[in-house]
Amino acid sequence: MLKDISVLLPVDRPAGALIDCAASVATLFEAHLDGIACVYQALNPMIASEAAAVVMAAEYETGVEQAAAVLDQFEIATRRLDIPHDAKSTFDVSYAATRTLTQMSRLYDLNIVAQPDRSNPSQTDFLSEAVLFGSGRPMLMVPYITHAPIKTDRVLICWDGGIPATRAVHDALPFLRKAKTIDVITVNEKEGESEASSAALLAHLARRDLSATPYRITADGPNIHNAILSLAADNNTDLIVMGGYGHSRLREFILGGTTRGMFESLTVPALISH
Repeated sequence: MLKDISVLLPVDRPAGALIDCAASVATLFEAHLDGIACVYQALNPMIASEAAAVVMAAEYETGVEQAAAVLDQFEIATRRLDIPHDAKSTFDVSYAATRTLTQMSRLYDLNIVAQPDRSNPSQTDFLSEAVLFGSGRPMLMVPYITHAPIKTDRVLICWDGGIPATRAVHDALPFLRKAKTIDVITVNEKEGESEASSAALLAHLARRDLSATPYRITADGPNIHNAILSLAADNNTDLIVMGGYGHSRLREFILGGTTRGMFESLTVPALISH
């Protein structure tokens, strides 16, 4: 079961809906919830010009004040619901903040993050990819359009037989056990192509007393994420379970096409594992 959860709180965009979603997950599993606010500077002020350092110092002070405000909001929400919790913050330059947050995220059963919003960029948009690829733990991404607590009545598993999808299914078992309906979607699946077929997954879930309904669809590569989200909308899906794919380029991870499409277009909370 999930007993130790974190939520990574943006300090430069509204966080109320994200806090409410995280609190609903913690309540669902009777878990401890840590709220973590990250304030960072793009450059080390020690190597910036004098004028730039002044501007950066002012931005940093604003960030510190915003972090305190969002953590106060987190404290009020968790105390009202009697959720065991802690409020934390980290302050550093961007590359060090990434390292610090990924190290912290490795010690939680689940990390909850906000979906990046391209129309309203946040300083902490990078954290979703950093946590996905650097934590080794499942990540729950909450769409920026979400304004309601997380539900688990209907769960949609995205299955391709790959390692990330396999990890996601097993990371999601606490949610699957609470679901009333489980759907499994495969895209462009060919019969007999893999031992890890959707039929084999359904049999595996059945041995855990989890009944699931298969959906086999076809879509071209650039539209796979749209096909998944279309089915999720048609079925009133509450939660998507999926593997997070990417490849390493030097010291960065670059999201795969479908994963990036889901990051950008997500309309339903998604548990993503790498």
